Parts: sequence; C-alpha cells; structure tokens
Amino acid sequence: MSSKPFSALSRRNTSRHAAAGASSMQQMRRLPLAGPLALLGVVLACAPPALAADAPAPLVFSPYAMETKGNGTIATEEAFLEVPRRHSEPNGPRIRLRVVRLPATGGDGTTAPVVYLAGGPGGSGFGTALGPRWPVFDRVRRETDVLLLDQRGTDFSQMPPECTQTHKFDDTQPLQRESALAALRTTAAACIAEWHSAGVDLGAYTTAESADDIEDLRRAMNLPRISLWGMSYGTHLALATVRRHGPRLERVVLMGSEGPDDTLKLPLAADTLLADLAVVAKKDGFDDVEGSARRVLATLRSQPAHASSPMHDGRKVTLGEYDAQMAIALMLGRRSLQRMLPLALREAEAGDYGILASIALMLREDLGSFRAMPLAMDVASGVSPQRRSLIQAQARQSLFADALNFPLPELSDKLGLLDLGEAFRAPLHSDVPVLFISGTLDGRTPRSNAQALLPGFSNGRELVIRGASHDNEMWIGNAEIANNIADFLAGRKNKDDVLDVPLPVFITSKAQL
Repeated sequence: MSSKPFSALSRRNTSRHAAAGASSMQQMRRLPLAGPLALLGVVLACAPPALAADAPAPLVFSPYAMETKGNGTIATEEAFLEVPRRHSEPNGPRIRLRVVRLPATGGDGTTAPVVYLAGGPGGSGFGTALGPRWPVFDRVRRETDVLLLDQRGTDFSQMPPECTQTHKFDDTQPLQRESALAALRTTAAACIAEWHSAGVDLGAYTTAESADDIEDLRRAMNLPRISLWGMSYGTHLALATVRRHGPRLERVVLMGSEGPDDTLKLPLAADTLLADLAVVAKKDGFDDVEGSARRVLATLRSQPAHASSPMHDGRKVTLGEYDAQMAIALMLGRRSLQRMLPLALREAEAGDYGILASIALMLREDLGSFRAMPLAMDVASGVSPQRRSLIQAQARQSLFADALNFPLPELSDKLGLLDLGEAFRAPLHSDVPVLFISGTLDGRTPRSNAQALLPGFSNGRELVIRGASHDNEMWIGNAEIANNIADFLAGRKNKDDVLDVPLPVFITSKAQL
C-alpha cells in the first residue's frame, strides 16, 4: 500500500502539511472560562473595533512570481501589512501579515476586491491557490482583484515557534480516552508555558483579532468596501468580520459554513453521514457499511486488535474501540478518506486492521503535538453552554461517542487561555449578501450549519453541491461552482441553486491504494 491516499488526512479541514495551507488535526475547543478572563472575552467580542486609531500605513505591493503546482508561474503582487498584536492596544507590539494580490484580469472595475480566508485555523490563504484549486481563483480574478491573506500566526505571517513538548502514545496499548486526555492536558500546559517563556502572546490569536486585521487591510488599501470568500474555518472568520465590520463588506462567500457557535461538531452528524455514504457505497459492492462499522466497534470494545500499519513501514499498534471511533469519524469527512472507509471496515471484519491502523497512528501522532495559533484560536472561539449540553447528549447516542471533537472541550477547560464569550457565539443577523455553499457529503462542516445560519441573513442564499464532501470536489467537481462564485461576487444573479459532482468511487481492494 502506498502512502498517497493518506496525503489529505486532517481532523478538521486541511492536511497539516499540505501546500493548500494546512491546519493541524487538533480540535482545540473549550467551555467559556469563568471569572476575569471570561469577562475580558465578552468585552473584546462586544467592544467597538479600535477604528479611532491612526489609519494603517498604505499597503505597498511589489511584483511577485507565484509558482503554482501544475498551473505555471503567475504574475502576482506581494505586500506586508503591520497590525496591532492586540487591536485594543493600537500603540503596542505589532504583527506583520503577508498579502498576495492576484490582479484582476477582467471586470469593469466596479466589483469590490475579495479577500480569501483559508481554513484551519492555521491554513495559508496563499498556499490554497497553489494547487488544484487554482482554476477557481483564476475564474474569480476575471471579475476583480483577489487578495490571498495569510492570517496572523500562519505561514508567512509570523507563525509562533513550534512547541518542543510532545506526547507519544504507547503503540502496545489501545488508546483510552481518560488517560489520553490527561496526557494531552499535561502536554498542552507545557507548550503554553514554553510559548509564554518565548514571549508569545496567546491572547492575540483569536478570531476577533483576525477580523479586525481584515478591516485594517481594507483601510490600508483605502477601499470603500471589500468582499470576503472563506472556506471552513475561513467562514467562521468571515462571519466574525460580518458581525464586527458588516457595513464595510460588499459580499461574502462561505464554502462549508462554520457558524459562530459551530467550532465543536454535533456527534450525530457523523452518524447521519455514515448512513448517507452507506447508500452510495452499495453501487460499488458494499452492502452494509453501517452494520460493518457497528460490528468492528463492538469487536474492538470486547477485545483490542493487533495490527500493522502499511503506511508506517509495518509499524505495529494495538487498536481499541476509541482508536477506531476517531479513525472512522475522521474518514467520514473528506472524499480522499471516504473512498477507503468501506474497504477499511470490510478488511477489519476479516481480521485485517491495517488501514484503520494507518489512520489511527496518524491521529495519535497529531494529537500528541500542539501549535500555538490553532490551539489559541479554537479555545477562544469555544462553545456555548447550550451547544456543549447538546453535544454531550448526542455523544451518548452516537456510534462514535465524543470522538468527533476529542480532546475538546475537556482539554481546554483548565488551560487558562482567553475565551471570547457568549457575545462572540451569539446568533448573527445581517443584511450583507451571503452565498452559502454546502456539500451534501461534507463531514466537517455539514449542510445543516448553513441551514441554521440562513434565517439570520436577509440577503442570504444557498448553493447545494450534491455529492461534495469537505474536499476538492466542492471547488472543482463542477465548473459551474466557480462561475457561481464569480457571478455572486460581481453582483450578478446566480443561475443555480443545486449543482452535482460525481459521487465517490470507493476503493474495493488494497491493490488500489
């Protein structure tokens, strides 16, 4: 088995090391902190942005040759924007953000420039345009300038140092939820102490601060309005910007919506997607994917299995039920992994846990390390008490328990990091025109997220991509997706409410891996 099918692995949105601007798998979430930090979070989420401060220095762009992967070298422009590390302290320390402009190749000059916001948190806006998604960016720049923003703490925008503390799970033992959580708490606390010692201000890494960065970018370019275009976590950031700077926004495109209180996922969404994929998998000879998942988990619950990972040169690992719950939940999310899931379950039922072992080991490795920006961002966005209660109730019913969000929210309860509070997570109402793009097989940001948000947007509309997961087919599975994005941003009426992309073709033998 080659390692290629696993190259897109990610618990949340993008592969940790992918050129498309990766985030880590870590699902850092938390319950709002009590006491002074919680109060500070509410103040920061509600306070008017610091617009009284001096305007940012005008942004100066220089020619930059952007080398894509498979689409040649693109003539672009690069600039660096300095923003306050904390916008409540405009005269304090500053952070340098990188912006790459794709100059418009068409349009009539009346369409507002659009800022692209990558997922993660931790993805690179610049990196997203380098790979197979480039044709969509190329289509949009036929209408207006596209600004690829590397958000604070990502890629070329002053990423904090890596933490030297990691936790290595014992391969000879199945992963046990409580002991794993305790170990990860210890590691996360050690990383936080290390970052503090290095002078990293973790409280500066919040979605509210990034939203104010976007407003500073608009001001530095002296633009009356801008549009936003986000994917996954990028939609979470875009929505925060709508809340804080809505009057300065022309239009917003959200691909795979993550609402203000959607940082933690609803467990039963995974069960629903498993049922949907089970129907699709029948065309490729997999007649009982749901039953197979239940039987594999039941077997591992009674007796852990010993397996070798072909992706890790035959490295041996002992798998338990929780290993498999996390691995299956992860594989549900994206096309590249969905295609392997029925075979992984069939092989496991026959006693060969190799595919699940590969996924489980990658998850263990990623769980054991932390990155400052994703950790601080997700903890700050947090979860409302109501949603946390709903998640706990659904976890008791779900085939996957709470594996979809592990190690959150419990991990972050005692880390002492900033929480933005309930005002940040409150329902959002706006008249900014918004296009919600939803995939019917998206296991990371399900369509139900967009459906819940739509009533709050008087000028909102949805484009449903039937058959799309949280992967490239949401972008390039149908050429009309790019046309709809471009038309919407240019203020033209969209002609489509629903588009289809090819359904996944499931891998039926290990020889295909």
